[in-house]
Amino acid sequence: MKKSGFILIAVLITALLVGLVMTIGGCGKEEKKAVEEIEEGGTFNYCLTADPVSLDPAQLQESQGIEVGKQIFDGLMDNDPKTMELVPAMAESYEVNDDATVFTFHLKKGVKFHNGRECTAQDFVYSWNRVCDPATASEVAYHMSPIKGFKEFNEDKTATSLAGVKALDDYTLEVTLEYPYADFVYHTAHPVFSPIPKEVVEQYGSENFSEHPVGTGPFKFVSWTHEQQIVVEKFADYYGANKPHLDKVVFKIYQDDETAYQDFKAGTLHDAQIPQGQFEAAAAEYGERAIFKPMLGIYYYGFNMNVAPWKDNKALRQAFNYAVDRETLCSVVMEGQRVPATGIVPPGIPGYQAGAMEYTYDPEKAKALLEEAGYPNGQGLPELTLGYNTGVGHDTIAQFIQSNLKDVGVSFKIEGYEWGTYLDLIQGEQITFFRLGWLADYPIMDNFLYPLFYSENAGVDNMTQYKNPEVDELLLKARSTPDEDERIELYRKAEKLILEDAPIIPLMFYKTSRVYSDKVGGYIRTPDDLTPLELVYFKKAATTE
Repeated sequence: MKKSGFILIAVLITALLVGLVMTIGGCGKEEKKAVEEIEEGGTFNYCLTADPVSLDPAQLQESQGIEVGKQIFDGLMDNDPKTMELVPAMAESYEVNDDATVFTFHLKKGVKFHNGRECTAQDFVYSWNRVCDPATASEVAYHMSPIKGFKEFNEDKTATSLAGVKALDDYTLEVTLEYPYADFVYHTAHPVFSPIPKEVVEQYGSENFSEHPVGTGPFKFVSWTHEQQIVVEKFADYYGANKPHLDKVVFKIYQDDETAYQDFKAGTLHDAQIPQGQFEAAAAEYGERAIFKPMLGIYYYGFNMNVAPWKDNKALRQAFNYAVDRETLCSVVMEGQRVPATGIVPPGIPGYQAGAMEYTYDPEKAKALLEEAGYPNGQGLPELTLGYNTGVGHDTIAQFIQSNLKDVGVSFKIEGYEWGTYLDLIQGEQITFFRLGWLADYPIMDNFLYPLFYSENAGVDNMTQYKNPEVDELLLKARSTPDEDERIELYRKAEKLILEDAPIIPLMFYKTSRVYSDKVGGYIRTPDDLTPLELVYFKKAATTE
């Protein structure tokens, strides 16, 4: 994950340790201590569990693409990799006017694109307009929806650019919003806000930029062999304080986490996701190099609200929620390495409310609601199929949930798909009962509620096609409320309304489950489950002094 020079991360560096003379029983004895040194250079083999959908910032919406994209692209702001605190990246500083409608960013000078040209404010104007241009068909343009002129440009097509984005000079970018929104600055840490060079887009064509991405991040793109690997290399002119130690990173693309894990154990990979069923064994074998810690993310099942039997049948959707044993799922199936979901917004996000939803494991309540829904003991339900993406243990979870629902009389099949195809099928409404996860783009409640449940995002990140005017009103009102406490209260009300409507089954809050090689140092996993690869290095062979 890219980081700016403002991030204060302690990295192990070369240190001269002086042997301490200890007196034991009247005799002097020198204690030897190991010294760890950074070996500059080398190639790090990183595990991806699916081929990214895109490496174009305008289309970075899923985790695999973002993991790579965060190495290639930087933006105005970033998040501290440990605390998720907002920190400057390409911005030197910024100011906000009194009503939080105008943000003025002052850019660092001398920041270069990977093609060697300096990046200026005009590049941000071009890049943001490209994202919002209807011709780009960006899946994540909604992140820019608060900007003045977004609707006229992106939706109504009555304008040809964003009225609210201006380059006052080469190093000053002014952003004007449609309404007061103090949290907007958090949005600018998302890679969709990253600048890209117009000349490269024109050279290859906008639709092909994903195959030739150029940014300002710590690593520059070299090649992409689909379904096999993506190669990036250190960018020697990177502006950030944390210059990459590695010469190269090869993102090895796997179709399942078990194969990747076996390659890690064989030494082919330097990190890997730990497969389900092996969490305890990995913790015992690798100790602190097996990383299990809370993430800002939720794992859920969704219903397409446009189609039967889910449409206009809240009791049915609620019945499914009461039928699920989240505690056993997390403690047994997931070996204690997940947390039972208590709502949509996970712990660690300001405004998180413990016990936001009423759904507990209550089979009798589920049966009563099934009867209320018109399907007593599941009778009369059409044939149901739950879709999931293959390769990372979702089948085991699906089988457990399948058993839970069978206990109350509901049967459904499960079917797995390749990741990119799977997303297309959900968005095309061909899969109407599905599993998905959501990791924080930025650590605010809005990021878990607005993308997933705002009506105008239906079919994009709002995969359930959920539409509730009251929720829409609350979300928009929250965005334009300057007072943080009042804003959070509005988001909490929206969350409870969504949970009552039950467009999803919140199952688990994520934890990282990742392991890395003893040959490397500087490896961390962020709360949004990324690794800042500019911090990673290979260790020299240990010596003693």
